[in-house]
Amino acid sequence: MDDERYSLPRDIIAFVIIVLACPFAVFGGSAAGCIGSGGFQADCALNGVFIAPILLVVAGIVAGLVTRGWTGLLIVLVATVVGMFSILLLSFVVGRPVPVDPVSGFIATVWFTAPIVLGYGIGRVIAHVLATRTGGSAT
Repeated sequence: MDDERYSLPRDIIAFVIIVLACPFAVFGGSAAGCIGSGGFQADCALNGVFIAPILLVVAGIVAGLVTRGWTGLLIVLVATVVGMFSILLLSFVVGRPVPVDPVSGFIATVWFTAPIVLGYGIGRVIAHVLATRTGGSAT
């Protein structure tokens, strides 16, 4: 019964983590890929393609540890869509709008959803393993 008391704040925390992870994976992943290369070039930007999924998996793991169940998975999926829209909005704010057609937007959303859901699953497995070791419930 006490576990349910904290479910809404945990769901909100997981939502915020995923929403922030999407633009961070794009902008932070690109920036991290260009560290030490003397500027933002096309070849260093490709490093962001390898860094971004790692960041998204880590965000999914954290979300999986924070929230739980089918509701948590739904929250993660909705947060991913909101995070993808935030990338579009941020690109307009910084003055470099990204022209996105619906097909490209869908493909990009699926591309981001896969590592986040994988991370969520890993986080839930970790929570269950920790719960069995401590004799508690997987919260």
